[in-house]
Amino acid sequence: MKHTTLFSLTDKQGIKRLGFLNCRLFWIGLTLKIVLSFFFAGEFLKNSFIPFVVYFFDSGFDSPYVYFQEIGDNDAFPYPPMMLYFLGFLGGFASNISPFFIRIPLLLSDIGILIILNRLLKNQSVKLLKYYWLSPVLIYISYIHGQLDAVPILFLFVSAYLLFNKERVKSSVFLGLGVAAKTNLLLVIPFFLLYIYKNNNEKKVTKFLVPCLVLILTFLIVNVPFTESKQFINMVYGNSEQSKIWNAVIPMLGELRFYIIPSIYLILLATASRFKRISNDLLLIFIGFSFAILLIFIPPQPGWYFWILPFFVYFAIRENKFSFLPILVLQGAFLAYFALIEDSDFFSAFLYSQNDFTIYKKLEVFDSGTVNLIQGLALTFLQTCLLLNVYWIYKWGIKRNLEKKIKNKPFLIGIGGDSGVGKSTLTELLTNLFGSENMTIIRGDDMHRWERGHDKWDEITHLSPKANHLYTDIRHLKSLKNGKNIRRRFYDHGSGKFTDQRKVYSNKILVFEGLHPFYISAKRDLFDLKVFVEPEEDLRLHWKISRDVLKRDYTKEKVIKQLQLREADSNKYIRSQASFSDIKVTFYTLNEIASIGNGVDVDLALRIEIENNVDVNELLEHLSPISSIEINHEYATHNQVIDAKGHITSDDIKNAVDAFIGDYDEFVEAAKFVNGLNGFLQLFLIYCIVYNVKHGN
Repeated sequence: MKHTTLFSLTDKQGIKRLGFLNCRLFWIGLTLKIVLSFFFAGEFLKNSFIPFVVYFFDSGFDSPYVYFQEIGDNDAFPYPPMMLYFLGFLGGFASNISPFFIRIPLLLSDIGILIILNRLLKNQSVKLLKYYWLSPVLIYISYIHGQLDAVPILFLFVSAYLLFNKERVKSSVFLGLGVAAKTNLLLVIPFFLLYIYKNNNEKKVTKFLVPCLVLILTFLIVNVPFTESKQFINMVYGNSEQSKIWNAVIPMLGELRFYIIPSIYLILLATASRFKRISNDLLLIFIGFSFAILLIFIPPQPGWYFWILPFFVYFAIRENKFSFLPILVLQGAFLAYFALIEDSDFFSAFLYSQNDFTIYKKLEVFDSGTVNLIQGLALTFLQTCLLLNVYWIYKWGIKRNLEKKIKNKPFLIGIGGDSGVGKSTLTELLTNLFGSENMTIIRGDDMHRWERGHDKWDEITHLSPKANHLYTDIRHLKSLKNGKNIRRRFYDHGSGKFTDQRKVYSNKILVFEGLHPFYISAKRDLFDLKVFVEPEEDLRLHWKISRDVLKRDYTKEKVIKQLQLREADSNKYIRSQASFSDIKVTFYTLNEIASIGNGVDVDLALRIEIENNVDVNELLEHLSPISSIEINHEYATHNQVIDAKGHITSDDIKNAVDAFIGDYDEFVEAAKFVNGLNGFLQLFLIYCIVYNVKHGN
């Protein structure tokens, strides 16, 4: 089982994950936040949050919810107890000395979010520091105004990160803790469960129910000490802010009301359910949009913007073409609006000043209508900027992902070639790339018409289309591409018998490996990428004899006789398919094979033929400094040829993949790259797959 260590200094490949610690911007931001924490605190922080947390500890852990309701402060702390525990035990117990102490958990949350974002956005530390760590709005929310929203957002991002790494139970625990810190995270749960369901190929109930039960249990355990308190229920789940969800209405006939926020939220859920699979990016998009609904239709509180700005920054960095200007303008609009509201603390949050100056008071020289107009225009500008950011994320995320294969649609790869050419080896290389949990492999041998020893094999060879149920393959591949599961028998090469039918699940990557993937046009048109494997003939003979003698207990003479009997069918039915492939892979020997079929490895070179419309220059330029491998690239009339000799290391391959993989990195995050020409073939295939998806080939 894979275990994810969130705060390790390096990842599995030894790459530094906390590289931002070496950047001056991080230390500037950290110093600024610490200094502000000593000198600034808004009214909520000073008069409600700090007294609430301090009372909890000074009273010997009596319920502060009961005490503060009894003294008439009904909105003192509208957070569930996880927020109370997190703040108090990480420094808040001493916050009556200085507001800095209650900022310690906020600062830790802030750094934690930065670490998770840095893990999700590889090699983007500088942009993250500029646009997240030094965001003026996020700094104001936590270190001047003093809202606590960084805490639940930390739990949310940790939960998402664990979920992306298939640590579903741990992810459920952190999401449960997040909901137990702030109830707005309830909006996340349906998308969280939908992600698990959509990415659960076998649709096993336990994979869905266990995380759900763990989430509920975590939430209940945290809340148990207070659940019998009516004061707790009223302050946390009946506070005035939560009831605003029902204020965005359209009056209908009579007393009926159309509630806008629940309606749009259900539309988001329905949209998410359209996807056969939900990628990591899509999950974060839907979560961000869910929070944005509240901000758009409810006059926002300052802290609410901590729910969405990290998501906007994430997607702005994720999509290189996406401009940061909309996010910067949004933050400017935020500062303008909250400077104009009546209870703005822009000038009064400084602890060592009695200044009660507000811009609102200066506006009172105008009549109330003018003041309302100015405030309304500021709010309109803020909400318009928010809508524009949501639209641009929608255009980049939802719209593009609807058409994006691999991330949300099965991607079908066909591997064709004669018997013993290395098709299974190529399939294994792809499995190392994408992981067995992301792949479903279909083999053409399963559709042979007869078992080994049948009289029909004396009349017809395995290479003839008549000897295989090719049209059954077509039906199966269509179903799998549409995200549907199938039932299929398997051919056991050991016994020569067929198994009973078993369920085969659709997956992100579908690989069909066989003799006739491209022979019938209706079948070859299904493939997103077609690869034909055809080594030089002596090498094929060497591999074929070595495999059948060592692994299938054939004699060398029997293998040679079989090849001779099949030669005509091979030329007619198998090799003729090479012209329909997108990529033709040819291994050849650098020296003459001394003893064909003895199982000894020989020195090889690799030739790849690919159609002209794929631009491989970017990849080859990246590899050019590697002196251990010699790569020649030539254009022909109808294709281009890449010839590779020498050696390349798995580290060189990984570095090359990181350079071009972009937003498809989640599919090769745990890739196992091999050394040598097979590793080069892995690199070339993943490059072509990503190029295919990006350019819609």
